[in-house]
Amino acid sequence: MSTDHDHPYGKPITVMKFSDTGEVVVDNEEVDKIFNHPEIEDRKIVILSLIGAFRGGKSFLLNYCLRFLYANYSSINDPKIADGEFLFEKDKNWMGICDEALKGFSWRSGIKRDTVGIIIWSDVFLHTIDKTGEKIAIFVMDTQGLFDKHSSPTDNSRIFVLSNLISSIQVLNLANRIQEDQLQYLQFTTEFAAFALENTIENVGKPFQNLMFLIRDWNNGDYYNYGTVGGRSYLEEVMKVKTNQKPELQSVRKTIASCFDEITCCLLPNPGKGVSRGKNYNGSWSEMDEDFKEELQSLVESLLLPDNLIKKKINSMDLNVKEMKQYIQHYLKLFQTNQIPKVSSIYELTVERFMNNMIDQCVEDYKLSIYRNEDIINEDNIVEIHNKCKERTLTMYDDEKKMGNLGHAITFRSKLEEDIEKYFVEYRDQKEENLEKLKEARAKFEEIVKKDSIRKEEILKNIDKVQIQLKELSKKRKENPFLTEVYDTQEKVLKSRLEHEENELKSIERKEQREMVFRIVILGIAGISIPFSAISAAGVVAAGASQLTALTALGFSLDTFNIVSTTASCIKVVKDLFKRRKK
Repeated sequence: MSTDHDHPYGKPITVMKFSDTGEVVVDNEEVDKIFNHPEIEDRKIVILSLIGAFRGGKSFLLNYCLRFLYANYSSINDPKIADGEFLFEKDKNWMGICDEALKGFSWRSGIKRDTVGIIIWSDVFLHTIDKTGEKIAIFVMDTQGLFDKHSSPTDNSRIFVLSNLISSIQVLNLANRIQEDQLQYLQFTTEFAAFALENTIENVGKPFQNLMFLIRDWNNGDYYNYGTVGGRSYLEEVMKVKTNQKPELQSVRKTIASCFDEITCCLLPNPGKGVSRGKNYNGSWSEMDEDFKEELQSLVESLLLPDNLIKKKINSMDLNVKEMKQYIQHYLKLFQTNQIPKVSSIYELTVERFMNNMIDQCVEDYKLSIYRNEDIINEDNIVEIHNKCKERTLTMYDDEKKMGNLGHAITFRSKLEEDIEKYFVEYRDQKEENLEKLKEARAKFEEIVKKDSIRKEEILKNIDKVQIQLKELSKKRKENPFLTEVYDTQEKVLKSRLEHEENELKSIERKEQREMVFRIVILGIAGISIPFSAISAAGVVAAGASQLTALTALGFSLDTFNIVSTTASCIKVVKDLFKRRKK
């Protein structure tokens, strides 16, 4: 039995595989393609991963998970369903037509390996939680089969550890029963949890989210029923500590509960002869035994219904897609040797990545605090405002739930202070540069205003002169009525001159008003204190008024400044400032 993965909306992408020498080969370009889509980078992330024995039906099961996801959720490549809408509530027949071929991850029966390394489905599923409005991205991950002749114990361990570190829902797919030697692969999780507990100053919850033991071909239905109810009873029996068990497996049993938020078990019956032995079987459910089909349907729904989605957490904090990508890349890089990294190394990397993300968020908070005060920042108070914003940010850091021990907390607090000071120096230098440019602009404005003022006085004198001439002409007209035509001609010339002077006067006054608003708004943004005696002439109340609102209220747009009597360099400074404030 086999299937091609010619799915219309996605394909399996190998992000990690083993070289011939056993080294881990990472495809960072593919990781970027999957995780860098702008639609998802800020969404919280859910990662479903299946891991288990070679030829154990992992990819087969994941393809039914894909069928459920495409039937009920929106995705990046298949947005036909509105983000937030969940169709299962309207139509529960997500398994499709009975003889529909199964597409998605490549799968087949036989003895040849089909899945190599770690594979992630290229399309990402989207969901918005109704009650909170929180946006979620759902990823599906497959792994190469374990425990076969081509896999070394080291390879098996690396795959298992990486899958645990990356996933939020980890399904361990096993045949017939849970074997003692398979439990040893859980030793990493218990050691990691113990190390984290010893090296943290705060109660940060369990390091991993959900683990499900999926037992396929379960043939002890007389003792434990199929599904999760029978699985719970079976798991309780398996996890009992007994004297004849190896010490390390006793330790796993004792401490596994401290590793995961939830541990479950599901017992699946044999799918039937038509599935397990059919040479031309295409993955359709028409060949499945009815009890297997029902349990498969219940299993997929228990994993992927909206209320059952488990978000990826580190240090009890939900991660978004952008953050998870960073963790994945760092984890994969750490594993690029022939040896399994020590638990301490993995933990230190996780702490470093978590704390660096916290530092980045704190620095962004500091930047926002500075920009909120930008309207009042000037040369005299810039250091004082910086110190207040810095202190507020450091207090926020102190109150945050941190990962690691006291030494980590102190080290990263020092790094936060350094990052804040570095940004402040850059900001202050840029601010001072802008202040100098705007001071130059102010001087040029004053020169322009002065010239316009002189011209305005000349115009007013000319207007007075023409008005006097018109009065004299009117007097002459009365004294010499016989020269009416001559006086009419002279009057026409004088009135034309008067109209010209008055129009030029209005033009200058409009320019004065625009320049006044320009200076109030733009130079005020830069923190330059300018005394004005004619603020009311611009129609702006300075006391408590928003400068930008005032500009908009007067009907001015940025393009207005192209007709203000100013130089091109001044206009450029203004536009640059507007762009920076909009960001």
